[in-house]
Amino acid sequence: MRVLAIYLLFAAVPAIAAELTFNATNSTLKFVGDYSGEPVPGFFKSFSGTVSLDLSSPLATRFRTEIDVASLDTDYADRDDTLRGPEFFDVTAHPKAVWTSTGNCNGTIDELTCPGELSLKGKTVAVPIAVAVSADGKSIIGKAKLNRLDFGVGSGEWEDAQTIRHDIAIEFELQL
Repeated sequence: MRVLAIYLLFAAVPAIAAELTFNATNSTLKFVGDYSGEPVPGFFKSFSGTVSLDLSSPLATRFRTEIDVASLDTDYADRDDTLRGPEFFDVTAHPKAVWTSTGNCNGTIDELTCPGELSLKGKTVAVPIAVAVSADGKSIIGKAKLNRLDFGVGSGEWEDAQTIRHDIAIEFELQL
């Protein structure tokens, strides 16, 4: 079924190579952290990017995503203000995060692992993403994991893994 979905997605592209855009209007970019054993979900309201596809070489698919970090929303205003502050994202000094592909993807047609780097809060770290085309062939779904301390997110009293786990799960669905 996914093979058909991928074929239909690629068949809708008029040329062999194409650059498709996505944005937060009809896509989602979510994260889940853990505070004292409780999941803390949130999302970014503002982000955009491109997917470059070459039908003759699907593993050479490339992504670039730019995220307005201040647009984070965990459905709790006080927490969001703290997360925007200098001990976490420091959105005044570092308003954008960027994820960029760094090489060819690998895996199967059902799920690809794509190497890339995330630049966040002045640091750039390798963060691969796992992606797949949705069953209807109209979107790309994916996930990643990262260590928040790699980026200096949650400094000072917030560094302790007992309070806030270091691993953060990322999920996205990009409507093309």
